[in-house]
Amino acid sequence: MAAKHCEPCTARGKTPTALQWCTECEEALCSECTEVHKVQKVSRRHHLVEISKIPSKIPLSQNCTKHQHLPFDYFCVDHDVICCKECLPNDHRACKNVTSIDIASKSSKQSQSFLDYKEQLSFLSEALEKLKNNRKENSSRIELEESKIRKEIAKAKENVIKRLESLEKSLLKQLTELKDKDMTAIKRQEKEIGELVTATKARKEALEFIRDHGSEKQAFISIHSSKPILDDIEINVKQLTKSVVDTSLRFLEKHSKEYLTDIGSIELKETSCSISMVPYKQRQSQVPVVSKRHISSFTHLYNIDMKEKLSAVTGITVSDNNTLIICDVDTKKVYFCDKNDVYLSSISSHYTLWDIAAIPGTTTAVMSCKYKPYIQLIDIDRQQILKQVEVKQGEC
Repeated sequence: MAAKHCEPCTARGKTPTALQWCTECEEALCSECTEVHKVQKVSRRHHLVEISKIPSKIPLSQNCTKHQHLPFDYFCVDHDVICCKECLPNDHRACKNVTSIDIASKSSKQSQSFLDYKEQLSFLSEALEKLKNNRKENSSRIELEESKIRKEIAKAKENVIKRLESLEKSLLKQLTELKDKDMTAIKRQEKEIGELVTATKARKEALEFIRDHGSEKQAFISIHSSKPILDDIEINVKQLTKSVVDTSLRFLEKHSKEYLTDIGSIELKETSCSISMVPYKQRQSQVPVVSKRHISSFTHLYNIDMKEKLSAVTGITVSDNNTLIICDVDTKKVYFCDKNDVYLSSISSHYTLWDIAAIPGTTTAVMSCKYKPYIQLIDIDRQQILKQVEVKQGEC
């Protein structure tokens, strides 16, 4: 990170605010030192950057990460790493392809390594953006699902209450029916007992009257004539005594744990993320071996509205995410349709295209040219040409 104060002035005991950064000298400069820097012969061609425009986390140091007091001076081609004077004898003594970093860095901004680095950064940024969006979508979905489940729980509670009310109504009906049935039986028995009481009372009153006012003869006749009646009354009393039972009503409550343990459960389901991450180098170069499929027949299903006129299709492929890709030898274009066979876009090539194939397990397709010794790599997701590779005679 650039210093806050001018470094040449700091060396002289002054602390003016630094405004510019020299990328060659790796020094922060104040306005006065900047003007001097611009006119001095040794530094007039140096590149200056406003410190306010330098990102806070950009690595400006050119010193070795292991030996921070030493700058990077060498580049090991064998290991594809930069190193300092101490790293060289310690880690690269046996390496044959070691060159000065000044030589190795010539035209580095136009090199394939720089382009690959830039492409990898774009690839990572895109992958991270997808992950970021995925997390946002997941978060929003969880919020919506929580709201939905709360309503479902309330509905389940309402159903339980309705069910309990229905059970209550059924029990109360059963209570009324049982009470009414038992009360009817008791009243019937009370009526029968009342009739026997009346008959017994009448016999008793007649007996007492004869005892007090009747003759011996009348008493004798009354006893013998009433005996069968009393015997019948006794038989009825005996039968009633056997048939009568004491009844009572009681509520047998079921404990809640026996019939209501819960009204449901909440499940957190985990599934693999729909976003796949293929390492950049593998994405560039790995070509899995896929067994050949033999097609024995074709059946016409439907037509696709391509929005553009196709002239002479020479190559068709389908990617892992079901993107349909078509190349046309006459228009020199590549056409893309999504998984629902809806036309997306087209891209043009400088060369006459011939055939195309999606690389399984990646988001890359490789395309050959009809007349020129080139193959081109296409980013299927972004629908653009990544790079082209010249194929020398005899290499393919």
